[in-house]
Amino acid sequence: MTSSATNYLTPWSLCFYRDGTEDIAVILAADGEELVYSRPFWLPEGNDPIPPTLAALRLMAAAPKLLVALIAAADWIDTQTGQPRTEIQAVIREAIAEATSVTLPL
Repeated sequence: MTSSATNYLTPWSLCFYRDGTEDIAVILAADGEELVYSRPFWLPEGNDPIPPTLAALRLMAAAPKLLVALIAAADWIDTQTGQPRTEIQAVIREAIAEATSVTLPL
C-alpha cells in the first residue's frame, strides 16, 4: 500500500467530564493533548438509549484502529493474485482515502 504514514498520536482515548448536570466528552491523543470536545449531553444510565453524540465520539475515538484494520485488509486483498477484486476493496480504499487524504489506485 502506498498511503503515506501520518502520526495521529495514537492510541486515542475517550474521557468524560461533568459540567454541572451535563457531561462533556473529550478525545485525547496518546500524549494527553485534547483533540475533540463534544457538545453537552447526558451519559446514559441503566437501559437509557445511547445518545447520538456519545455514539459518534466512540466511533471517532476508534477511528485510528479502524484505519489500521482497513489498511491491513486492503494489503491482504492486494496479495490475492488471481482473485478478482470485489466491491469491498473499493469501499475500503474510499475509506482509507477519506481518512488519509491519499487516493489509492484500484
